[in-house]
Amino acid sequence: MIKQINMLCSSARLRQNFYLIIGVTIGLLFSLIVGPLLETGCLFSISTIDSDSSLIIVNDEYEPRINLAGKPQRAQKIPQTLLRPRYYSTELGIREKLFVGILANQASVDGLAVAVNKTVTHWVDKTIFFVDAAGGHKLNVTLMKIPGIVGFTDSRSVLKPFHMVKYIADNYLDEYEFFMLIKDSTYLNADKLMNIVKRVSVSEDVYASGTVIGTNYCSLDAGILLSNSVIRKMIPNVDWCVRNAFSTSDDDNFGRCVLHSINFPCQTSIQGQSISSYHLWEAKDLINLLNQPQQQESFNRALTVYPMPNAETMYKTHLAFCKMNLEKSNMEIEALRRSIVTESSLEPPNFRKVNWPVGSQYGSTPSTRFDVLKWEHFTETHLYLDSRISNIRPLNEAENTDIRNVLNTSIEYLESKYSNNLKFDHLVNGYKRFDPSRGLDYILDLTFKDIVGNRLIQKRVEVSKLLGKVEMLSVPYVTENTRVHILLPVRTNEREDAFRFLRQYKQICIDKKEKTMLMLVLLYDANAPGKGAVDDVFKQLKDEATSLSNAHKKDGTKVAWLSVRIPNTKLLALRDALLDFAVIDLAIKKFPPDALMMLARPKMEVRQDYLNRVRMNTIMEWQIFSALPFSEYDPNLMTYPRQATLDVNKYYGHFDPFDYDHLSFYAKDYVTSRKRAELLIPIIRADRDIHRLVSESTSHSLKAANMTNPSVYSMFVAYSDCHIFRAVESGLRLHHKQRHCEMYEGNIVDHTSAALYGNCIRSRNRNAGSKGQLARLVLEYQNQLK
Repeated sequence: MIKQINMLCSSARLRQNFYLIIGVTIGLLFSLIVGPLLETGCLFSISTIDSDSSLIIVNDEYEPRINLAGKPQRAQKIPQTLLRPRYYSTELGIREKLFVGILANQASVDGLAVAVNKTVTHWVDKTIFFVDAAGGHKLNVTLMKIPGIVGFTDSRSVLKPFHMVKYIADNYLDEYEFFMLIKDSTYLNADKLMNIVKRVSVSEDVYASGTVIGTNYCSLDAGILLSNSVIRKMIPNVDWCVRNAFSTSDDDNFGRCVLHSINFPCQTSIQGQSISSYHLWEAKDLINLLNQPQQQESFNRALTVYPMPNAETMYKTHLAFCKMNLEKSNMEIEALRRSIVTESSLEPPNFRKVNWPVGSQYGSTPSTRFDVLKWEHFTETHLYLDSRISNIRPLNEAENTDIRNVLNTSIEYLESKYSNNLKFDHLVNGYKRFDPSRGLDYILDLTFKDIVGNRLIQKRVEVSKLLGKVEMLSVPYVTENTRVHILLPVRTNEREDAFRFLRQYKQICIDKKEKTMLMLVLLYDANAPGKGAVDDVFKQLKDEATSLSNAHKKDGTKVAWLSVRIPNTKLLALRDALLDFAVIDLAIKKFPPDALMMLARPKMEVRQDYLNRVRMNTIMEWQIFSALPFSEYDPNLMTYPRQATLDVNKYYGHFDPFDYDHLSFYAKDYVTSRKRAELLIPIIRADRDIHRLVSESTSHSLKAANMTNPSVYSMFVAYSDCHIFRAVESGLRLHHKQRHCEMYEGNIVDHTSAALYGNCIRSRNRNAGSKGQLARLVLEYQNQLK
């Protein structure tokens, strides 16, 4: 090492920098020694730990300290969960257009108020009647006549307009853009008013009427139109308005309130839209107007007509305005048609085509040969080839009425066109086609007798019944959380199907915790061993139902049963058709009125989508749901392998339009309809009453009522106020059922039983197989004979 250092030192470069290296070394040593002595404080703090204390004394002021007082601290502002409204219109602030409030009194409610309700309600978005009901006096009016009535207990008539404004502000201010206030003695041309408010911007204050009192006030007798913004500005001043309502005139008190709130006088014109009223001074004036309304220009332009002496006058006034509006609409339609024909010549040559009637919707253009709409041929009594399985059938009542109307209209048109020189003889051919995009088209070949020439001539007429405006039908709100109570009638020969139904019910409903309840209605034959017997035919089924209920009792699942013994009778077809009445009559007593009932069959597959459809399509006091099931063809006649789960396929089955056995309804609706039909079909309260269903008196009653196919569905159609919704349901699938059609025994023949026998034969034939499958079997049979 010394040798190496000597070699380094001996080098010329080290020798030159020797003093520099010595100086840097001495400077570093000096700074390390003197630096700590020059600092004001100690570089390191000295901590002393006492053996008797656990406290640590820290002298450094920059040492971080942890403050645990009041920890952990809560956030000063708790985040709130965003609640979205049910409808997007609520969130976006979209309002309906027009609200009409009618001031009425008890003396005129049954007359003028009902007339206003019939002439105004179907045009506007909302109507409410404000009636004085001092002392809680019951109004002499039914809700069927006027659905929306608000009663005021304040007997002071001068304050009724302010009570009305206050009620509107509390309940409807966020829902409507404009508010029309009238009295029940005022006729309102609601169609014209809707056209006016649709053209008025909601950004401006509107305080308008057809009649101005003085220079500032609107007349309540003529009707006052207020915008939403004006109502909002009036609310803080309602107390001031009540204190200053010293006049006996509603117009002065209400006008003073509006003027104080917005400092704005009454208008007779809104953004270019004129508002006028017509005052009936004398009765003879009204008679002249109704006879020749076109001669009075001020009457034609009137938005309101007042005062109306009685309801009959209001109906006549409404009729006069309807006639004028109809004539005006026809003139506008003719003008538009002429303009379409005129302007069609300006189009390119390949596009010069005017559809008939002029201005109507073009028919749908088929994309393939399978989409071509078919013309159906008909006569005055029958319809030919209306479906792929029907060659000819009689016209039903609706079709007959429609064809008669079209035929009469065509005859009147041709007779008037040829100055009554033609006299109708007979209908040669008739064709009709329904186009969903256009409407119903007819082609008629009519034979007339020429009175002048004394010969028969034939005319072809084309008639079109175009579709009208599509309207949304408002229905009560329903959810998929309703519990479905399933009624399953089981005969002695359907026990195997009932076991399969229970297995599917466990998988679909019990295991998935669907809100359902199952009741098995066990139908014992007259001589079958019943409850308590050792050889009870339904003992295994009862044990299975009991085990399911006990195993899932904590989930609220219940599988109950009801035993019913059915009597023997010679009218077998009638008994089987009316047996559903006995089943439901005896079982409905076990359920509350708001229970959703579903009538099921052992052959059906239990599917969750069908249960949801039942919940959504069955509405209490509104709608009954009758599903068209997909019925399986006879598996013995099919060449395709049978599937464990039935698929919707044309080779496996078809949707049966003659199946009315699957219904869903509410218990309350059934009880109401059943009481109305009690005289026709007696109500069953015990097993011993079932023989009354199949008596000859019941058969005669059904024949007199022309009910050839008695069923629960027919009862709802005839005796219920609810809608009957009948639609194809892919979730309702039925396995094939062998039908044994028996009409009578011995010499007893019944008219109703004969009709039921014919229905059974038709149903059995339709569910045997498709036309192709049956044709192939016929050919195979013929080949075997050869």
